[in-house]
Amino acid sequence: MNQTQYGIGVVGLGIGQQHLEAYRRKGLRVAAICDLDDALRARTAEKFDIGTTYANVYDMIADPSVDVVDLALQPWLRLPVVVAAAEAGKHVLCQKPFAMSMRQGVAMVEACERHGVMLMVNQNSCYVPGFLAVEPYLESLGEVYHMSITCDGRFMDFPERRLIPAMMVHHVALAVHWFGEIETVYCHAHGHDAPVTEREVMAQALVRFGSGGGGLLSCNWSFLGAAGHTHQHPHEEIRVQGSHGTICGHSGEMSVHIEEPGPRTISPDIEGTWFPDAFGNSMSHFLACIGQGSTPKTDGRGNLHVLQCLFAMHRSATERREVCVSEIGLDDDVDLSPQRILGAGER
Repeated sequence: MNQTQYGIGVVGLGIGQQHLEAYRRKGLRVAAICDLDDALRARTAEKFDIGTTYANVYDMIADPSVDVVDLALQPWLRLPVVVAAAEAGKHVLCQKPFAMSMRQGVAMVEACERHGVMLMVNQNSCYVPGFLAVEPYLESLGEVYHMSITCDGRFMDFPERRLIPAMMVHHVALAVHWFGEIETVYCHAHGHDAPVTEREVMAQALVRFGSGGGGLLSCNWSFLGAAGHTHQHPHEEIRVQGSHGTICGHSGEMSVHIEEPGPRTISPDIEGTWFPDAFGNSMSHFLACIGQGSTPKTDGRGNLHVLQCLFAMHRSATERREVCVSEIGLDDDVDLSPQRILGAGER
């Protein structure tokens, strides 16, 4: 399939810069870009040789050359844009976190399903070259009974104000992709200089999978450790332990140690880096799914479970107890957004 048959419209030119570089490397076709910042829009158009630009996202959605809307707006701004794209018959790729409100996430999924367009969440941890390189060896580990992801560094000021949906969503999504749905979580979190009811800048979560295994997800963005003693994103440390072997490393260097049928260590070739190549891999996967009519591995409907996990982690941290993910219903009024969520008709 020739993926250049699909015109991509990129909305939001902050992290969108990484998207555009990745699409250029993949040879994908960007039909238009959109951002409110006139100077940024002009610089970006020149840098990536893009002829069509918009300040108004709804004008871009109406452009017949745009088939796929790549949405990199903040979560609380997305609902009316996703609804408009779905009504226009455009497929949608949403940046993570998909939503910071359960009802908003469900509304976006239902809008796309109602209009027969595909919705995928850009859980780019699931498309990182280093992680893709070790995926074929997961079955060789035997019974996987433990996994861990450790990420730290110093990054106190971020727009979402909540580390769990802003950053740990990467780790939850990868864990769910590799090991299946999470049943229970027990989470400790801290806001450094604010209560957890207002924000968190570190969190540790013990998770139990429906498959029987468990894991520890640890993320700390208030860490003042010296260089060489941190696991900063995108180089968080990943460990997977099974009855027949282990996987360990970070996005740039992964190792597989297998005991059966004989002890051996494998260092798989890694083609590319998280930034920007995971973004190109995710879009390429999405376009392939559109062409084949198949469900993306990080589709919108499936990502609602990831949202449930995030909200369960926050509830666990605030109530200091283990929480079953099923406690978070799809129609629950759970909202961690730092700003008011735009309604579907607020355009």
